[in-house]
Amino acid sequence: MTIYAILTVDLNGYVPEEARKTFERVLAERHYVKRKLTTVWMVQFTPGTTAANAERIMREHVALAASTAGIRNYEALVMVGEQPPIEWKKSAKNPLLEGLLGLQK
Repeated sequence: MTIYAILTVDLNGYVPEEARKTFERVLAERHYVKRKLTTVWMVQFTPGTTAANAERIMREHVALAASTAGIRNYEALVMVGEQPPIEWKKSAKNPLLEGLLGLQK
């Protein structure tokens, strides 16, 4: 069974832009996909990976990305499960509401 994981990381204190880019590159090289939400990454593990192994691997990847970028202070939160994450967004305009109120688009 495929394991899906969400990772969010706050890089604490002042972190130069170049260090942030290095951090992001290291995770991207390990198949993490950065979402449009500011600090959210998503990764998918192969069938047979346990949740405990996924967590251990993610800890290693974050530590590697941080050390490669020279970042020593960070916090991470992960969510691991068999269900892929659900993502959505709301645009500034709501056509349904505009139609109900008789407003022009």
